[in-house]
Parts: sequence; structure tokens; C-alpha cells
Amino acid sequence: MDGDKSKEGMSVREIESFAKKHRFEVFFVLAFILACFFSFVMFGPGWAIIAATVGALVGVLLSGKVMYMHKTILHFVFKQEMTTQIVIAIIALILAIFIPPLFFLILGLHGGKDMIHIVMEISSQHRKE
Repeated sequence: MDGDKSKEGMSVREIESFAKKHRFEVFFVLAFILACFFSFVMFGPGWAIIAATVGALVGVLLSGKVMYMHKTILHFVFKQEMTTQIVIAIIALILAIFIPPLFFLILGLHGGKDMIHIVMEISSQHRKE
């Protein structure tokens, strides 16, 4: 109004630029939010907790295999063309809606794997001292 050039919100170009720069973060945030919301709506929070617990147990007990599986899947995805990667991401988001405990299982797998690796690393440092 009177020469005020205040800007409300972000332009589409700014949103696209942000999404391209932080595409992995945007994907995971969307997937986890969808999984959380639809877990409450369709399954109830109990299934999310059970799936995360089972994933954590498997992640701790089979951390090497979880790491190998995760690396294999990521190598497969990143070998694909960008269009195929987008399709895979959309399918993953659809799975977050219809099978949300799957995402909590994956979170548990990686949480358990990372916890055991950190504990082993720190404990080995203390043994040397």
C-alpha cells in the first residue's frame, strides 16, 4: 500500500530452490509426518511403538546386515534416473500413508544399528585409555 514492498510468504521459485537443495530432508520430513498422522488415524500409536521396537531389536542384533541392506537399497536408488528416483519417493510416501508402521520399523532398524555402533565405538575408546 503506500510504497510498502513487504513480502508475504515465499515465492514458488524459492520453494522449488529450497526443495532441490534439501530434497532428502524434505522427503524424510514428509514421510515421517505422513507416517505419524496416518499411524494415529488408521492403526493407532501402539502399532508404531511395536514396529519401532521390533526394528530396534533387529537393528541391534543384526547391525551389519541392516547396514548392508540400507547401502544396497540406496545404491540402487541413486543409480536410477532422476525421474525414477522421484517415482520411488512418491511410492515411499504412499507407503507412509497406507503402511505407516513400516516407517517406524525402518526408524527402529536404523536407531538400533546406530546405537550399537556408537556404544561399540565409545567402549573401545575407553578400553584403550
